[in-house]
Amino acid sequence: MEQHGKLTVLDPHGQPSGIFGRRLDAQSKPGDILDPVAQPSGDLKPLSMAPRTGSLDGKTVYLVETGFAGSLEFMQELQDWFSEQMPSVKTVVRHKRGTMFTDDPELWMEMKSRGAHAAILGVGG
Repeated sequence: MEQHGKLTVLDPHGQPSGIFGRRLDAQSKPGDILDPVAQPSGDLKPLSMAPRTGSLDGKTVYLVETGFAGSLEFMQELQDWFSEQMPSVKTVVRHKRGTMFTDDPELWMEMKSRGAHAAILGVGG
């Protein structure tokens, strides 16, 4: 999520865990996210989460693998689970360019233009 050029990072429970002053691009090194120089200070306001989609029946869910070891295999297993357990849900597996910390505006635009209702980003393991 973005507010005034700042990004909010959500923890595993979906709660905002911090607001960071910049995003990384595909040429950034993973350690660049730790650079304190680019972090904002002062009055930071929390952002709210997007509303829940409700039922996934008949909806499209993007399964985004981040290039982390095992994430593609995990997303493929998740796709298999959806096809067996929730066959009305359309799943699309995509690779996000860069690292798990970098932005991929082209992928987000694809998801928006093709009517994605939800996305699951996975790092594998």
